[in-house]
Amino acid sequence: IQLAHLFDPLMAVHSSTVEPLPHQITAVYEAMMPRQPLRFLLADDPGAGKTIMAGLLIRELMVRGDLKRCLIVTPGNLSDQWQDELDQKFGLSFDIFSRDMVEAFRSGNPFDEKHQLIVRLDQLSRAEDLMAKLENTDWDLIVVDEAHKMSASWYGSKLKETKRYKLGKLLGKITRHFLLMTATPHNGKEEDYQAFLALLDSDRFMANIGMECIKL
Repeated sequence: IQLAHLFDPLMAVHSSTVEPLPHQITAVYEAMMPRQPLRFLLADDPGAGKTIMAGLLIRELMVRGDLKRCLIVTPGNLSDQWQDELDQKFGLSFDIFSRDMVEAFRSGNPFDEKHQLIVRLDQLSRAEDLMAKLENTDWDLIVVDEAHKMSASWYGSKLKETKRYKLGKLLGKITRHFLLMTATPHNGKEEDYQAFLALLDSDRFMANIGMECIKL
């Protein structure tokens, strides 16, 4: 079973209850799967099926034995939708994080003991104790939906980091594969966009900002 993908390169498609559109297959199998490690911004129109693309990626990486621990960070109002779609369309069982889990686990750190977890963006970014617990874990893949909410803004030569942005920086450090998803990645300010992309590769994109400042 672990070698099935060698005979069927679209194993996740054929073992799920979805019929993906051509652009979704292209995005997952041609743009994302070949990247090792994956540090990727999936920016597509609303309704283009970004959740389906993420589900295909997760399932395909699991089938190929490249993913065991997966964390999904999403706005609170989308957490149930993510859980339902992953279960019904891909047969993937994800728990939604709650404060009760902290007391339920012997270690007090559900981020360490749970392998497939959905967590609400603001519940995590506003809680220093949860951030500290998360910092002591590592993941194979972290997916962030509505990732533009983890934005930062430049004021002169100083970058004003929001709590959500600081969460994004932490997430990038504790995972091998990192997928940001949004329909609105650019707010019209190039320097802010570079700061957003720095969540994926700080060395590359923060350096670009520095070079622009030198030119000015």
